Amino acid sequence: MAEVENKCLRELLVFSKLAWDEVKLICEKAYEKRYGKGEIIFFESTTRDDRLYILVAGRVKLTMLSPEGKEKVLTILQEGDIFGEISLFDQDTHPLTAEVIEEARLVILAFADLEAIIMKNPRVAIKIIQALSKKTRLLTSQIRELVFQDAEGRLASLLIRFANDFGRKVQSGQMIDLILTHQEIANLLGTSRVTVTKLVNRFIDQGLIKIYKRKIVVLEQGKLVKKMGRVV
Repeated sequence: MAEVENKCLRELLVFSKLAWDEVKLICEKAYEKRYGKGEIIFFESTTRDDRLYILVAGRVKLTMLSPEGKEKVLTILQEGDIFGEISLFDQDTHPLTAEVIEEARLVILAFADLEAIIMKNPRVAIKIIQALSKKTRLLTSQIRELVFQDAEGRLASLLIRFANDFGRKVQSGQMIDLILTHQEIANLLGTSRVTVTKLVNRFIDQGLIKIYKRKIVVLEQGKLVKKMGRVV
């Protein structure tokens, strides 16, 4: 058990902003679970849950479905992100579906244990509030983009955000360390796959991005910022 806790301590200290004593409290109660690519952690509107999830490794996307079955991707989570907190606190079904897009390792904490931890160290609650605030800010940003930006501006915004969140410095620029299909990008932007294909090719022709081993490399971030100013 001590070995498991030590492993948990090392991983959470690397991937999260929790302090040592906060991590120790979590690791005493939490357990680890692995998920393969394509596995669903929980489903929108059908799963009632009482657990908090911390992503230690891998990638997870949060999505919602329209009544017609059209997928809208809210965001892609990275190491250190906390999720599942909405259903955790209102004791209702999840408003989103969490799907693994790269083999993931999670640290999972039951609500009863989380309550006990918060009673001992209220600062842990602040971390959860920060996770909620991050999602609220993301939603606000997406609403602003849908209302005020055209598809080109939304794609530029997405590429800049992903370059900051998932970027890896390479010789020619910033490589987004995700493999995304044009359909997945379209789901993130709320537009069609055909539109995304046209815009990606346009950005390549303009020298703003390039594709290397199926990943997007941002070459001219400053020029992408100017694209964000395009309004509907």
